[in-house]
Formats: sequence, structure tokens, C-alpha cells
Amino acid sequence: MAKKIRPVIGISADTNMGRESEISDYKGETIYWLKKSYPDAITKSGGAPLILPISTNLELISQYFETVDGLLLSGGHFDIDPKLYGEKKWPETGPLKPDRTIMEIKLFKKAMRAGMPLLGICGGMQAINVGLGGTLYQHLPKQLSSEIPHEQKPKHPSNPHHRVSLTGGSLLARLAGGDEAKVNSTHHQGVRSVGKGLRVCASAPDGLVEGIEMEDSDKPFLVGVQWHPEYLIDKDELSQKLFKRFISECRKYRKAK
Repeated sequence: MAKKIRPVIGISADTNMGRESEISDYKGETIYWLKKSYPDAITKSGGAPLILPISTNLELISQYFETVDGLLLSGGHFDIDPKLYGEKKWPETGPLKPDRTIMEIKLFKKAMRAGMPLLGICGGMQAINVGLGGTLYQHLPKQLSSEIPHEQKPKHPSNPHHRVSLTGGSLLARLAGGDEAKVNSTHHQGVRSVGKGLRVCASAPDGLVEGIEMEDSDKPFLVGVQWHPEYLIDKDELSQKLFKRFISECRKYRKAK
């Protein structure tokens, strides 16, 4: 019996931008890093994770794309440059990592043109939205009246924090087998207006967008979630099903290459 080949999933890395780091002996050294929960979730779901270092080299970005069978745009310790959606940077907006944002937007647009499956998590969902012409709230505590603290500190994100409503007929609703899910929350920004070709598939009780997918359900797999399913995968059925469905779509894409 032929050995089943795992689809290769490219995961965007983050960087400390030369700030102090416990994992470097050298002051000011730039480190690429990624939380272990991302590749672990891919491995548990049947994929082979491949961490993609940040680059704006178009030749290298193209080679990244040709190497993988699916893309996971991860979250990170930064915010997307608000000039990309026509705004000035607020004082509360976090550090910008323009090279990472450029790479992620170029990669996911290549993926969309080719029909490659795409999963965006937290900041990754925001990158997809901005790349398709959507906008963001730069600082939720100042811009959205809500009783929900969207940064659940000090509670660890392996614990659910609030409920979300799932849009009827959406992929997330079908995977959940219902119209509600309980999720974690570790963000101070969020989707304000949805990008072209996208629709909202999950919302928090305060109305904040928590999930996006393609408006046309016949389009290839594209899902963005504001929460972190990689932290919940060991005990949450929706998280497990979301990753397994993503890997299944990546396997189909690999076979059709």
C-alpha cells in the first residue's frame, strides 16, 4: 500500500525585529519565531508544517508558493499598517512589520488565483481582509462599545473566553453542527468593514467580526478566524474539524497540481 503523503502547509513566521529576546545571546539580533501550537495543530491534523521566514524577495515568495499545498497565515505581535486601509496610525496601534505584511498579502493573493486552500488566524485573518480592501478597528477599547474584553489576559488562550454566533449555511456552522461556538480571544484590533468577495461567518455578541469566508461558496477554501483554534484543538471539536477540513482541502489541491 502506498504511503500517504502529507500536504505541505506553509506557515508565516513572526520576528522580534531585533528587540531583546531570551532565545538569543546577542543584543539586537533579529529572530524569526512561531508559537509551537501552530505547527503542532497542522501535524495533528495530517499536514506537514513548513515555517516561512519573512521576505519581500519576489523570487523567494514565488518559490515558497510553489513548495506548499496550503497556506496558514498566523497571528503575531504586531499590527497591520493602517495606511493600507486609508488611515493614519493611532498611538494605541502596535508595532508594524511591513515586510511580513507584504509577504503575506502577496502569498495569499497567489493562493487565491491558484485555488490553493488558505487559513488565516487572528492577524492572519486581518491580513486577508485588508489585502482584499477591507478595514480594521485600530483599537477596540476605544472604537467599539462592548462588555467583552477581547484580550483575555491573564487567562491563557487554551481556555475559551466568549461565545460567537455562526452564520447559517457557512462552513463554520456546518463544521460546528450548529449556530454557536465558544472561542478564545487575544486581540486589540478587529475587522471593521469586510473585504471584497468575503462574507462574515462568525460574530461576537458585541457584533465584532470573528470569522470570514468567501462570499461565493463554490470558490476554493478560504477561512479566517479571529480566535486561535490551534490552542483549542485538543479539546474543542470545531477546532479539530476546522484544521482537518483545511488539511483535507490541501490534500486535494496537492493531488490536482
